[in-house]
Amino acid sequence: MAILFVTVFFGLSSQDYYSAFVFCLCFVPLAYVCTRFLNDFLIPKYLLKKRYFRFWLFLFYLLCASLGLATLIIAGLFILVWDYSLVGIDPATMDIRFLLVGLYFIIIVGVAYRQLQRILNEQRMRELQDKMKVETELRLKEAELSLLKAQVNPHFLFNSLNSIYGLSLEKSEETPKMIMLLSEILDYTLYGCSSDFVDLNQEIELIENYAAIQKGRFANSFDIEIDMHEARQLNLSIAPLLFLPLVENCFKYAARKENEASKISIRMKVDNSLIFQIKNPLGLGRKSQKNGGIGIDNLRKRLDLIYPEQYGLEIRESEQDYEVELSLMILN
Repeated sequence: MAILFVTVFFGLSSQDYYSAFVFCLCFVPLAYVCTRFLNDFLIPKYLLKKRYFRFWLFLFYLLCASLGLATLIIAGLFILVWDYSLVGIDPATMDIRFLLVGLYFIIIVGVAYRQLQRILNEQRMRELQDKMKVETELRLKEAELSLLKAQVNPHFLFNSLNSIYGLSLEKSEETPKMIMLLSEILDYTLYGCSSDFVDLNQEIELIENYAAIQKGRFANSFDIEIDMHEARQLNLSIAPLLFLPLVENCFKYAARKENEASKISIRMKVDNSLIFQIKNPLGLGRKSQKNGGIGIDNLRKRLDLIYPEQYGLEIRESEQDYEVELSLMILN
């Protein structure tokens, strides 16, 4: 492109494109050297490093040197090729203004093209790095979620086996039924919730089965009120095993009275978001349980990873009651 431009630019007036082409063969290499010097040395070493004084100083030297070399090229061609004759020579060739325009037009285009390439390459590299960073963060989150989910299963199994062990000591007739319920729960926690999201009704059934195990163990110690009918009507998918730690803590910290059943309330409703509420009377020696132990800690971490800034977890504790409310933004 540079050769075509110089040939036409310096041969247009005289129509002697042969002489212009001969001049071009000497002129374009000069422009190429100047362009490479700018792109490979001056710009990366001085301009991009904000050493502006040296950049403009060396650029001035380059202007003077290139103009001097262009003059020498014309003198050499005038003597060796054109045989001291001005006949047929395009006037633009002998005009310093045209020489500067022709030379620096090529240099400016070459520098602009290279810098555009550099900017586009840097942009692609940044996009690639950002993509790799996002993918790495996603893999780390998935690994952390898998670890937290793996911690839920043994934690739940430990508490459930303790409950059935209590029934077996009492030789309760409910023990086989409780074992069957536990089998169903384990089947769900090990296989049914292996995906990232599960049907809400499966989680509700899990809560009901676990509550049945606890009621069977403690007989008339608890009056369990479960109201999740409204949530059952919804076709929602949620992350698995979010409510179970709250239900476990409810029975763990609930007061068991001798003369009357302790009332445990488990509710799930929809009001712009999915709201899960659980409330139990607080037993003696069960004060200051707002942190909730490892189950609640894992729950908070999972919520931060799966529902960032899309959930609310509030724990309220009074002298008599312990209440937890978990609200989730409905995503589908």
